[in-house]
Amino acid sequence: MYYSQFDGIYFVEGSLPDAEVIREISTSINEFFGQSQLKSLDDVKRKMVNAVRALGGNAVVEFKYGQKSSFWQSLLGLDDMSWYASGKIARINPESLPHR
Repeated sequence: MYYSQFDGIYFVEGSLPDAEVIREISTSINEFFGQSQLKSLDDVKRKMVNAVRALGGNAVVEFKYGQKSSFWQSLLGLDDMSWYASGKIARINPESLPHR
């Protein structure tokens, strides 16, 4: 299982048996007239951090992310790449994470 920490929140690509799941979360960065291609995975995580903290969580488990393109935006010659991410806001014991 891979995990990282960003701004004090754990992003776990997998599930943890002892995680206390609060609710699901999903977000994307898809700026129609913006510069989404200049954004990074950190920008997506940054967007999720506030929601995790607001609900009293310290992690996103089952974290999945990627980039996708929009057919319609590419037809218009606009920035057609966007980042997306999803998972479950949870409270975890950081000691339960595998040691690297």
